[in-house]
Amino acid sequence: MTDALRDAAPADPLEFPVTTGFVSRPPQIELQVMLRRIEENMPWRNRRPGENERRLAEKIPVEFVL
Repeated sequence: MTDALRDAAPADPLEFPVTTGFVSRPPQIELQVMLRRIEENMPWRNRRPGENERRLAEKIPVEFVL
């Protein structure tokens, strides 16, 4: 870990919710089909009124590394 990343790390550890009974299932659609659909829809989604403002409002204001 670089000094910049270590210095920027939060003092408190991240807390993730625990959900009992959660069952993780693999996607039911093929990856290439899903990627093709995303590619087809992105131009339409990006042209919607207010889309840029909506995406900026949802943006996380800090950089982090998972």
